[in-house]
Amino acid sequence: MKHYNIIGDIHGRTCWKRLVKDDCVNIFVGDYFDPYEKISFAELLYNFNDLIAYKQQHPETVLLYGNHDLHYISSADRSSRYNHLHAQEICKAFNDNKNLFYGVAYSIDGHTLVTHAGVTKEWYEKMFGTYNGESPEIVANNINSLWQQDKTQFSFRANSDNPYDIYGEAPTHSPLWIRPWILAKHNLFVETSYKQVFGHTQVRDIATIGNNLTCVDCLGTVEKALYL
Repeated sequence: MKHYNIIGDIHGRTCWKRLVKDDCVNIFVGDYFDPYEKISFAELLYNFNDLIAYKQQHPETVLLYGNHDLHYISSADRSSRYNHLHAQEICKAFNDNKNLFYGVAYSIDGHTLVTHAGVTKEWYEKMFGTYNGESPEIVANNINSLWQQDKTQFSFRANSDNPYDIYGEAPTHSPLWIRPWILAKHNLFVETSYKQVFGHTQVRDIATIGNNLTCVDCLGTVEKALYL
């Protein structure tokens, strides 16, 4: 039986090296740069290259994109802590290794969807029409196909339906931006047994919301990954 190890937003932290499990499929939910802590750019780039090397050595590793990655590979948005000084170098690092990245959504065994921030019913139906209980695998395929075609559909500005929203609190936000307290009210899988795992919003520990939402963006306070 295959096992999965889901690691939250690293933002330049090296703790992922202690969290990966070589006998699992390790899934990273995105946000590899733009640290909260004081980390030099040289250290950030070295850490990113170490992650790339790990992926090359363990091809089953899944690297997803987050909103703090989008603003280096697309001009659609600028998130907080955007590194203006080294933006071109970061963009090159992503582009040089884009064949190693999976996309923005990954399905685990047809029952769990992993994205950076989660998928709301409003955003999904805006992009793909009425959701009729399709599996996380189909949902992930649809989302990743859209990502390949038009990354602007994942931007903050393209999906906010409220001019006062500056934090990602509109239910029409994409899987790179939605906040968990909004996702909980507008979960795509609310009428199913499917689950979602995501990062994006810092929590003190891995946090379960209701029966089918789990946030893993806890690396700022505790070195933990979600083992499934």
